[in-house]
Amino acid sequence: MPVDTPAPPPPSIQQAAPDAQRGTAPIADMREKFERKSPPTPEDEARTREFIAGKIEMIRRDPRMTEAEKAAAIADLEARR
Repeated sequence: MPVDTPAPPPPSIQQAAPDAQRGTAPIADMREKFERKSPPTPEDEARTREFIAGKIEMIRRDPRMTEAEKAAAIADLEARR
């Protein structure tokens, strides 16, 4: 006959103290480090145009936006092409 052994207790979950400080990590401006080192290629520009075209289509189909909001958002994206 098998002997029943008790299951081990679940691992303890440590909660952060309510008064623990959050967001205290240093913030650094890393834009220069990740700045493009070469001019954009024709493929880069084509991908950018396709991305913007997709965003415009997404805006056109958004049922939560009014026609005025859609027109303003599309005009903004068209200006970036």
